[in-house]
Amino acid sequence: MRFVRLLAYLLVALAGLYVLATVLYAIPMIAGLLDDRMEVRFSPPNPSLVAGYGNGLEPQQKETYYHLSQGSEIVPWILLTAVDVADPGSARPFVENLERYGLLPDPARADNLPVGLTVSSNPFTFGMDFVGITCAACHVSELRYGGKAVRVDGAPNMFNMQLFYSQAVDALMAATTDRGKLWHALKRLGRQDYERYGIAAPFVRPATLVYYGASVLRHRDRLDARLELIAVIRAAKEQRDPEHPTSGFGRLDAFDGTRNFLFTRLRKADAPGSFQVNKANMVNLDAAVKFPPLWSGKNSPPEPVEANGEQPQRFPAVLGFKDYDWVEWTMNTNTVMERNVTETLGAGATVVLDPARSSSLFESSIPIENMHQLEWLAYYIDPPQWPTEVFGEIKPNLAAAGRTIFENRCAGCHEYGPGQRSQTGLIRLRGMRPETVGTDPTVALRISCPVPDTGALAIAPRSYSAEESELLKDCVGVKAGVAFEGSPFAGTVQVAVDGIKQKAYAAAGIDGPQQRMMEDLNRRGNVTWRDTLLDTKAPYGPYAARPLRGIWAAAPFLHNGSVPTLYHLLLPPEQRPKQFALGGREYDPMKLGFAVTTECSEQDCLVDTTRTGDRNGGHLWATDLTDPDRMALLEYLKTY
Repeated sequence: MRFVRLLAYLLVALAGLYVLATVLYAIPMIAGLLDDRMEVRFSPPNPSLVAGYGNGLEPQQKETYYHLSQGSEIVPWILLTAVDVADPGSARPFVENLERYGLLPDPARADNLPVGLTVSSNPFTFGMDFVGITCAACHVSELRYGGKAVRVDGAPNMFNMQLFYSQAVDALMAATTDRGKLWHALKRLGRQDYERYGIAAPFVRPATLVYYGASVLRHRDRLDARLELIAVIRAAKEQRDPEHPTSGFGRLDAFDGTRNFLFTRLRKADAPGSFQVNKANMVNLDAAVKFPPLWSGKNSPPEPVEANGEQPQRFPAVLGFKDYDWVEWTMNTNTVMERNVTETLGAGATVVLDPARSSSLFESSIPIENMHQLEWLAYYIDPPQWPTEVFGEIKPNLAAAGRTIFENRCAGCHEYGPGQRSQTGLIRLRGMRPETVGTDPTVALRISCPVPDTGALAIAPRSYSAEESELLKDCVGVKAGVAFEGSPFAGTVQVAVDGIKQKAYAAAGIDGPQQRMMEDLNRRGNVTWRDTLLDTKAPYGPYAARPLRGIWAAAPFLHNGSVPTLYHLLLPPEQRPKQFALGGREYDPMKLGFAVTTECSEQDCLVDTTRTGDRNGGHLWATDLTDPDRMALLEYLKTY
């Protein structure tokens, strides 16, 4: 009887607390409804956009490509849409004008969710809708000229991922320390809940918070993994040199960012105490690369691998990234799936890396089937055709003259015929060493740095020669001119990513034959990672001469985006712009690239080609052309 009475008292107390919570919640809800300043407005679609232009994807394919989750959701969407920007004294909602980060409104979405943003839940979001990014944030561009605009699917976008995530976290933190911003957030939350639940909002929201809280308590390993990721982001931000921004608009130090997210969380299985960022493995972000163009052609996706392992031998006419024998900017792996896993890890996907949690080790937020679907959707993107409605007509006689120049001066590196195909149809890319092509070597050097501390991962050591140590002298723990043993980056990332990939396959119930199909192993062979710069067995170096289909839409140029237009790339390096801004969308249809300006409206937009990682030298081919021949070649590239 006493137990029943105690239980009744407890239930009454909980009910009272719940009623009190709903009453307290109703206060900001009502205040938000009465305050029109708390309404959130997203950027509308650009009215000048040429709606009829497209290069491959059908409307439903666009919706999927633009918004399908890749597991990189990092902050609760309901909170991000409620908080102010972090600027002191400003009441502007953070999500208003997301174009300031290079995110484009989606004309097909009634809610105006920008292209490339996802709102989704997964086991690592504890049942809540979190916001993240997907492929289209970096690989759908908008080019503007003469008051008109054209969207190009697959083209490099002027998105600043680092700034977006950094300021999103700052905005959330500001709401916890600034009473005015906290009150604004509470009012917006109340307004949004009323729009969703009506007058039941004060009762529904407390119940959902109880559910979320219970979910967090049930999955402490996932919570710890997310907190570790946030700790790494904050540590990287503290280390960042404000005088040497290394990503910015349209560019990202992708390799080193992913490296930091993974390897700074490695530790021994018996490591005592709470998590500490492994700063021995943290590298400086000084090796930016541009977002590459993604197109292959909807008429020539690779043939699917049948369950019996058979695959037709058919060589597609359109050369696209789906057919490259090696992927990544430095051609350091042949696996499309593991490349995509590393990409989404760098974009914010969460993974359990604590070796003490053996049962959940390598569990991640990555939806492996979505990754395969996004990969295949990109295969259906056609190389873009020159939009005469926006940029003007092509001059046929000038283009014909340019074709002859292209065949004599460019095709030897950038054209690929049957002789450059493997037996399974892959393109054997022509790769060059940095000293041959002459472009900035930083990314190739950084990607080859050994990993100082591999934690509990079992990594086969590699012997580095004295000559190799000279190349890697700027790496942590490497002494120039002295031979040594270390843990290679390629071997370490292969072990870690394979563990994550296999866990994701198991979670999705994907068997061996399906895996072979998803990874295109019948064409590509066994999964391989390599430190390309140090691979003396390879007949080529890390920087590839890629096919140039649609190159007019792929500005900026060189692997690090250090040249704004093709016209400038065809000039001697000393005549190329020393500084220029990225982030604008004004296109130059004569020089084929972005209009050159040094005016910056946001941080990290200025490219300074005197800095390490941003140098614009090299690629001396065709830089001796006369100006009329140069313009003829550019005219031909509009048709290519």
